[in-house]
Amino acid sequence: MFIIKNAERADLPKILQLQYLAYQSEADLFGSRDIPPLKQTLDEVIEEFNSGIILKMIDDKNNIIGSVRAKEIDGTVYIGKLMVHPDHQHKGYGTMLLSEMENRFPDKRYEHKKR
Repeated sequence: MFIIKNAERADLPKILQLQYLAYQSEADLFGSRDIPPLKQTLDEVIEEFNSGIILKMIDDKNNIIGSVRAKEIDGTVYIGKLMVHPDHQHKGYGTMLLSEMENRFPDKRYEHKKR
């Protein structure tokens, strides 16, 4: 059983660690570890937390297995850094995270945030 809820500030180091793990496959596609999700710092994640919403998906042992971020600017919601732990990918959890974020911002326009 997985639960999606707002991340707390104390979750941010674990979310950043998950981000580094989850974006390895994207780095492999680019043939480089020099991609923004792998270079982001904890201070930058804290800034995103302070200016938007970060959701987390947790398992029954309270492990964070997924996350997504969003920020509303002038009526448009920008979605960024959707991630699911590699052991849980391709099971629809990313879709569930996006759907929950849409529930948080009903009737809004959405865009994927540029890195």
